[in-house]
Amino acid sequence: MLTARPATAEDVKVFYPEITASFRAWVAELDGELSGIVGIALLRPTACMFSAFKDELRPYLGRPVIMRQVKKAQAAVRMSRVPVWAVADPEEPTSPGILGRLGFKPLGEVEGDQIFAWTPGEGE
Repeated sequence: MLTARPATAEDVKVFYPEITASFRAWVAELDGELSGIVGIALLRPTACMFSAFKDELRPYLGRPVIMRQVKKAQAAVRMSRVPVWAVADPEEPTSPGILGRLGFKPLGEVEGDQIFAWTPGEGE
C-alpha cells in the first residue's frame, strides 16, 4: 500500500543525515516503510529543493499520491522569498526535465554538479 504524509526530522535524517536546516518535506511509504522524500531545505542565501527514493518506489513514481507530494514541494518552492537551487541527479536522466517542468532553469555547474535555480518573481 502506498501512502504519503508530512516528513518528520527523523525522516529527513534517514535520507539526508547531513541536513540540519529547517525544512518543509513530504514522504512516501510503501507498505509502511519509508521509501521516498521530497521537499525544500531552508538554507541561506538560497534554499534547496531535494528528493530521494528507494528503488522499490520507482514503479509508483507516476501515481497520483506521489505527484501530489511533488506539487506540495513545488508550492513550497514558489512561496520562497529567496532563490531555490536544485542539483540534477546524474543517475536520473529525467532529472533536468523534471526540474524544468517545476519551473527551474539551468544555472550552470558547481563542483561538478548540474545546478538548476528558481528565482522568486521570475516567470510568475
